[in-house]
Amino acid sequence: MRRRTILLTALILAVLGISAVSLALPEIHIAIPGLPRLDRAETGPLGLKLGLDLQGGAHLVYQAQTGTTLAVTFPDDVEVDTEAVQEALAGADYQANVVQIAGGQSFEIEGPYLDPEPREAVRLALVNNIGEPTEFVNSDLPPPTSDQMDGVLDIISRRVNLYGTEEPIVQRFGDDRIIVQLPGASGSVVTVRFSDAADVEKLGSVVAGRGYGETQVVSRDNNEYRVTTENTLDIDQRQQLRAILDAEVGTIEDYQVTGGIEDAKRLIGETAQLEFLRRQCAGPVIGLGCVPPFTDSSIGLTGDDLVDAYASTDQVTGLWVVNIQFNNRGAEIFSDMTEEINVQTNPDSDEVIAVILDDQQLIAPVARAHIRDGRSQISGDFDRERARTLAVQLKSGSLPVPLTLIQESNVDALYGAESLQRSLMAGLVGLGLVLVFVIAYYRAAGIVAAVALICYSVVTLAIFKLVPITLTLPHIGGFILSIGLAVDANILIFERIKEEIRLGRGLASAMDVGFNRAWPAIRDGNVSTLITCVVLLWFGNRLGGGLINGFALTLLVGVLVSMFTAVLVSRNLLQALQAMGLGRMANLFTPEKIQPRASEQRPRSAP
Repeated sequence: MRRRTILLTALILAVLGISAVSLALPEIHIAIPGLPRLDRAETGPLGLKLGLDLQGGAHLVYQAQTGTTLAVTFPDDVEVDTEAVQEALAGADYQANVVQIAGGQSFEIEGPYLDPEPREAVRLALVNNIGEPTEFVNSDLPPPTSDQMDGVLDIISRRVNLYGTEEPIVQRFGDDRIIVQLPGASGSVVTVRFSDAADVEKLGSVVAGRGYGETQVVSRDNNEYRVTTENTLDIDQRQQLRAILDAEVGTIEDYQVTGGIEDAKRLIGETAQLEFLRRQCAGPVIGLGCVPPFTDSSIGLTGDDLVDAYASTDQVTGLWVVNIQFNNRGAEIFSDMTEEINVQTNPDSDEVIAVILDDQQLIAPVARAHIRDGRSQISGDFDRERARTLAVQLKSGSLPVPLTLIQESNVDALYGAESLQRSLMAGLVGLGLVLVFVIAYYRAAGIVAAVALICYSVVTLAIFKLVPITLTLPHIGGFILSIGLAVDANILIFERIKEEIRLGRGLASAMDVGFNRAWPAIRDGNVSTLITCVVLLWFGNRLGGGLINGFALTLLVGVLVSMFTAVLVSRNLLQALQAMGLGRMANLFTPEKIQPRASEQRPRSAP
């Protein structure tokens, strides 16, 4: 028993220590080889991530791309230029952009989507005004259907809310637009480490006045500095800032940029159409692939055949890669292909695997082994953010229609800092009143409950920060309610202990029996609450109820942590007090002054 108590105490102290440190640190940056990097640097209280209603964020409007592209070529004996084509299109009442290909007789016409009938009218207008074209080829992006837009809505929701913790607002607007609102997406955080120590004031002066808005520079350990910008840095600005810091401040060893609307736009807007092609080279493969010319053929293997994708670092090279796992169908196709073109068993193989994303080649590796389990890696010139973004896109699925960002702006907090302060004050007042009540009524046992409740709050908030869970007012409401549920478990235990003491048991025996008899009630009550939370999350995900999801998620986390603190923390603390010599002072653990009768302590034997 003593060994078990020591082990449990060590576990409790470890959990509390990790939780307290995570809340005390304004930033958390942990990089473990082979695992996703953990970066937490939010601006909310204790480093917690706040939602749109409390902090505001980014407002993005996307429109589905539609239109028609015409490739038109006229005979060499016809005199034609861009203006002539524009005049012909105007006669057909069609406004489009006309580009002449290399000054010849070929033109590319891009404009609104054309149904077959108006497309024929455009062709006739060109024939009547210029002449019969030798080539008239159309490429169409028709308006999206309602089912396609619903698919876009679902995929974007999964991309920006992959783990159900971001609390974005994603909704349709009209027939072909999607509105996305992301909490706290504005601004960027630059973490830079120099080879030598840098002057903070000089670093701040170099960054200031370059169009980044209000900036803040904080010095950290090991020649590392954190630069926070009010405005979001796009890709070009990030590269320019790195070059400036390297030239004017010192040699850079590590440079990371997180946060910002640019990351969100890149995550949402790309269609992420992934395809695996079988590429036949003109000759034997050389090194990691082959040089043109080559021929690609489809094997029917796409991103739709993936069941998982996640970013990590390669254990050999240390570079960022995207690990993928195919479903049964994809694994079978991939296995057959790698078996056929494997250079280990077929040294004369002239084929490689081409991985294409949105018509751009990611990698074209040689198959050096027969891969049977459907697991592989996609590598390339990836940094951490690019690998993570690609993994999220592949896991959430490809967009059925391409999107164009047509509007972006900032959205103000719905309630703001005052509402947040009032909510926190309400939570602290509620916690304080509960602590006063349990200590006044249950005495020493109430002190145990108070300590367990503080432990519960620290662990729960640490989970919110580390996951991270974006806190909105419904989240805070669920957390405050879960405080009451955490106290309820302790009250059930103390009442059972009180009854056992009243029946004449000693404190140690009353604790054991009280815990054992209170546990079924605690278990059943918490399980029923967990089932309710799961049902709320299920309905919330299908009905788009962010308020429901937020409340249910924090309540679910709170109930799970309350079971941990009630069963382990409270019990260990009570056993510790009993071991300190308070076992003979049972009145300290009950609100009643009980003087057990001797007859109650020792049942009489039967005559």
